[in-house]
Amino acid sequence: MNVRTRTPRLGLRLGTLALAVFGFATALTASAGFPNCGQCLNDYYACRNAGGDFDSCANPFWDCERANGCPLSFPPDI
Repeated sequence: MNVRTRTPRLGLRLGTLALAVFGFATALTASAGFPNCGQCLNDYYACRNAGGDFDSCANPFWDCERANGCPLSFPPDI
């Protein structure tokens, strides 16, 4: 068996596999949804309208912003 003829094929297979893995990762990244920062504010308003105080509503608001990758902000007082 000639070793010289096997090495390029192995490199080609590894290169093809690496390209396929990179393409799959790119497709997953592109399909990720955009952060829904407005939903955090809507949940905060719903909490406040239900009678929650600032602290009990602001902490879940900040948790929601962190979970969605939104910039942390100070929720407006009602």
